[in-house]
Amino acid sequence: MTIDRTELYWSSLCKLISKLICWVHIVRRQDFQDEDDRWGQLLTISIEGYLEGPAGFVSFKDIDAVEISIYRLKGGMANRPLQMIDMKTEILEALQETQLCWEIRESTWSVDRLFEEEPVTVIAILNPF
Repeated sequence: MTIDRTELYWSSLCKLISKLICWVHIVRRQDFQDEDDRWGQLLTISIEGYLEGPAGFVSFKDIDAVEISIYRLKGGMANRPLQMIDMKTEILEALQETQLCWEIRESTWSVDRLFEEEPVTVIAILNPF
């Protein structure tokens, strides 16, 4: 079995997310938008041709971008204050070692039991295919 360019592209992102423990969100192409805007720390390829993210499986062809929050969350539960640790520099340095296409955007994010629709700067990994 050979791995195609598309799978290599997305697998390099999965490795980066796993290494840096980032919060991610898959943005679907316009025709496939749904109400599930979950953010999470899971991004993997467990089925050929699909990214598995916080909201489930998305076909490579249906992905517009994968948004990465520039913040790592710490605390927020068990009476610990929620801290947002800026990882922008660390993420951008890691991206320079890849061939991923990306841009910086403003977005919103929600994390269950912590916050809803908060503004956030994201690094959007674009789908060039």
